[in-house]
Amino acid sequence: MRRHDLAYLYPAAEYRLLSPVQCPAAHDALQRWLQAQRPLVVARQSVAAGAQILLGLTLPPDAEPRRISVSVNPDAVSAIAPPLALAHCVNTCTAAVAAALKRLLRQCESHDIVVSVYGSLAWEALSGTTYRHDQSDIDLVCDIARAPQLACCIEALQLAQQALPCSLDGEIRFAGGAAVNWKELSQALLQPAQPTTRVVVKENAGVALLSLTELLSRLKEHEHVC
Repeated sequence: MRRHDLAYLYPAAEYRLLSPVQCPAAHDALQRWLQAQRPLVVARQSVAAGAQILLGLTLPPDAEPRRISVSVNPDAVSAIAPPLALAHCVNTCTAAVAAALKRLLRQCESHDIVVSVYGSLAWEALSGTTYRHDQSDIDLVCDIARAPQLACCIEALQLAQQALPCSLDGEIRFAGGAAVNWKELSQALLQPAQPTTRVVVKENAGVALLSLTELLSRLKEHEHVC
């Protein structure tokens, strides 16, 4: 189970609403969501949560509250699925956005890079409800497992951003689960002092500030394991 995965709960599963939203409206909205058999998203886990699993839900822009966080026991989860594939969501976008994303997808697939969606585009696809407007960001997770994929992935993302009328955000995620904002990583790789440059790395249970040397060494270590 990793950040951005989709967690499906049993219909009668118990959960605990987390601060700051612990109101009847949040409970009612969550109940309606679960009764429709829709998943929650796996959040970054906390050591303080112990065996509990932290999950999140973002409701449409006109909903109140908008964001809901819960914790559940592991036995409340009936299934875990990866985040929605970009191919599953691209045709819900406008023609201009879809064209750029389809090109990105072709480039990434040619290098065995898996591209998934999170954020408003994913919630919209899961719910069938409008979350986005023309300038809404697109949030992607690009999963890579080998060092040569990194440059190809960044190039594909940069070309897509140039063609898109909106911001292309998201992360490049390494095989071990470490994920870095793709724009931050691409900028860091351009800096002359690469070995000492540090980037914010989000993992399944924490956030760290790692040097590029350490981050890229993880990618190479995984290649040897494979």
